[in-house]
Amino acid sequence: MASPVGYQTFCPVGAALNVVGERWALLIVRELFLGPRRYSELLKGLGGIPTDILAARLRTLQEEGVVRQVGEGRGRRYELTESGQALGPVLRELGQWGADRLKLPANPAEIPTRVPLTSLLLGGAPYPRQANGEYEVRVEEETVRVEIVAGQIQAAPDSEPDTTIELNRSGMRALIVGARAPEIEQVGDLSIQGNRRRAHAFLNTLTGPPRLAALRQQLEAAAADT
Repeated sequence: MASPVGYQTFCPVGAALNVVGERWALLIVRELFLGPRRYSELLKGLGGIPTDILAARLRTLQEEGVVRQVGEGRGRRYELTESGQALGPVLRELGQWGADRLKLPANPAEIPTRVPLTSLLLGGAPYPRQANGEYEVRVEEETVRVEIVAGQIQAAPDSEPDTTIELNRSGMRALIVGARAPEIEQVGDLSIQGNRRRAHAFLNTLTGPPRLAALRQQLEAAAADT
């Protein structure tokens, strides 16, 4: 269980922070939101987290029913439970709140692909009815399967999507700064297999926070240098 030295007031916010309020905890949830990850993948995606802290946070999140282990041996991974998936709106609102505090790193190319991809997909909710369905989304080394139901998005790693969306990093960056799907297709940074109309409804809902749109020139300049 979480440490007994926590917020003792009769407050639901305090109760939630006793579970996910420690440093790195919500970032682990973010890493798992789009599907299961191996321990090594979590360690890599959460650049800078000490391995003992990662192990401790995973242990607490499992004890609290937020995360579970699946698979055996080398196939063992961590995934969110239904309780963990329910933190999606929390991540979305925190992301929107924190966007104005973002600062580009010296080399934006070093940002792990999964970080902006997760923020982008979470930020699209609520999705329009026309976007309902299952998708496989590929961006460079990342491949995730997601499902949109009733305006909300969730991981669907065991699904068999009928629509595949493939973006390169430039295409994802274009979505973040507000480009529309047909524009990105036209320049070759996006390809769609399957239901293009539904995929467009999905993608055209995605955009990054205004703060990132304001950084468009810096993002494009950084891309040109890589």
